[in-house]
Amino acid sequence: MEADREAVLALVRAEGFEIAGIANAATIPGVREAAHQGLKAGRLAEMSWMTPEWIERATNPDAFLEGARSLVVVALPNHSPGPGVPADGIARGRVARYARGRDYHRVFESKLRRIAKRIREDLGAGARATVDYGPLLERPYASLAGLAWLGKSTMALVPGFGPWVMLGVVATTLELEPDTALKKTCGSCTRCIVACPTGAIAPEGGVVDARLCISYHTIENRGAVPRELRAKFGDWVFGCDACLDSCPVGTGRYETHPDFVPATVDDAFPSLAELLTLDEEAFRERFRGKAITRAKRDGLVRNSCIALGNVGQASDLPIVVAALGDISPLVRGHAAWAVSRLAVRTALVAAARPALEKALTFEQDEYVREELRTALRDLSGDSDG
Repeated sequence: MEADREAVLALVRAEGFEIAGIANAATIPGVREAAHQGLKAGRLAEMSWMTPEWIERATNPDAFLEGARSLVVVALPNHSPGPGVPADGIARGRVARYARGRDYHRVFESKLRRIAKRIREDLGAGARATVDYGPLLERPYASLAGLAWLGKSTMALVPGFGPWVMLGVVATTLELEPDTALKKTCGSCTRCIVACPTGAIAPEGGVVDARLCISYHTIENRGAVPRELRAKFGDWVFGCDACLDSCPVGTGRYETHPDFVPATVDDAFPSLAELLTLDEEAFRERFRGKAITRAKRDGLVRNSCIALGNVGQASDLPIVVAALGDISPLVRGHAAWAVSRLAVRTALVAAARPALEKALTFEQDEYVREELRTALRDLSGDSDG
């Protein structure tokens, strides 16, 4: 057992994983029940793949790999200091740190698959790898493997690194000596709870409601963002680091895998006006090989409308008005909100009203028409939108 453990850890280190631990491949008490409770309460929003059946599989390593005895949990840091926001007068969006470089799925996949292959070929055991898209809840196993504890934000907090890590898992039929579970807590700290712009984290911590989470809406939500949340999104266009930035664990330690470092300032803080002009082909080309493609073109442009409504300048009004004619009803609806919010913020109500009224005259989609009508009421101060 000890020889196998050292052999597996040597494979892990050879792939550049300095943060690693081993857990028994067992169902963790309470995790499955908590996931079912979250689904029943609606806190998983519209993530339709998270069915009761998916939860059963994701909390049962044997369903992931028949005969699984051990889980090798690994992490890569992603706390790049990154570029600062340019002082160029351009309204810019903000991308979560983990998504500013190469898609972490691709980085992990190649490394983890090589590890699994070596376990099968060199050690004669079964092995299967996954990142967060796979049917295995990796954060609780990171805790069981001694890598991290689950913070009040539900993020895995690694000593010295805090929440600034990405996780991967290799399940194997080898029986490896497990590491001691990390028994740490956040104590009385509530910084992440206070920092969340939308109140998505429960007052006592440990539970996140996706229906309120900026990361969920900017990445996974394929429909309209609730109107009451849009003004709280600030300049986020993909993901949100508010709870991570507030966490004192790992503060000041800027360390990241080279593939996660943004190549340009636009990878971290893209021009919102430029994002609004992307068609499907331009979107695919610009974000090829990046996690941001998860949001899809319409989702990212929708997010950019919201951000421009929140942080855009008077000079951005024409580009937002132009989005009222976008091919996507989803984008047109959010552009209506953005036009009214931007106009009110920059005292351009007189210029915005005719544009909204004209769009309403030609618009056929009922969802967009309602957004336009509400936007016009917002200009008159007749709505809380």
